[in-house]
Amino acid sequence: MKVLRFFFLCIALLFSTYVHHDSTIVFAEQKQTLFVKHLVKGNNVFVECIVDQFTFTKGTHPKKDGQGRIYIYVDGKRVGETTTAAFVIRGLPVGKHAIRLELVHNDASKYNISHEFTVTIS
Repeated sequence: MKVLRFFFLCIALLFSTYVHHDSTIVFAEQKQTLFVKHLVKGNNVFVECIVDQFTFTKGTHPKKDGQGRIYIYVDGKRVGETTTAAFVIRGLPVGKHAIRLELVHNDASKYNISHEFTVTIS
């Protein structure tokens, strides 16, 4: 009986550490992950992104976790942004190029989540 009482006391204590003052449950923030596949065809790069717990949004909106867009960088220079999970980087010149994709919130603040890869256009 004492073991059962101790068990319920521990559960109540654990639960109370996750309850905020307004009685809403607070859990650790869900961190987005960015997985990227790409394919080079001619001088175009076809890109597909998978972002956990994320909704792509167009336009400027108030910052909300789990929403935003991807900034596209080629050789360190920002060349565009996308609000879709699949897109094409068109017209790259012959040579080796560093591509960086950066996840940003609706208000353009950074998630500090990015993915980098290198492509060679021949």
